[in-house]
Amino acid sequence: MDSHQADITLQNGRLMVSGQLDFGNVMSVYEKSLALFERCAELNIDFSPLKSSDSSGIALVIEWIKYAKQHHKAIQLINFPQDLKSIVKAARLEKIVK
Repeated sequence: MDSHQADITLQNGRLMVSGQLDFGNVMSVYEKSLALFERCAELNIDFSPLKSSDSSGIALVIEWIKYAKQHHKAIQLINFPQDLKSIVKAARLEKIVK
């Protein structure tokens, strides 16, 4: 994977988000995630391999939360990055992104 790319993979029951997530690659990660979500009973999304993200990461997470709700799947955000937590707080999205 190119260091300026981002990816999502399924490893040991966890969806691992890696690389550098930005407006240029967020849609490809979203599209790939939808195919992976179909294989998961619940969505355990781990951000520990993620190097960085701009605010597009928040939009992506909100779409994942909507997907989980629509498909009656539990979702857990694991190792959610501090920079994204700061954006969530600044945008007052704490009730949506938990």
